Amino acid sequence: MKNIDIDELNTILSDTLRQLMNKEISLKKAGMIAKIAGTLSKNIANTELKERLDLLENTLVHKR
Repeated sequence: MKNIDIDELNTILSDTLRQLMNKEISLKKAGMIAKIAGTLSKNIANTELKERLDLLENTLVHKR
């Protein structure tokens, strides 16, 4: 399964908002998508931060 990046997440949220405005999906469904997207957004940020921290730690260890 392919990971979703922040740009794809923004696209999903934009599409959801458009669908909600056009009354193509319910407010409840849009709310659930937004809740999942919010959780995923935090997860993406934490993962990216961990990767950056790991890189810094590895760089410092190798320079010693």
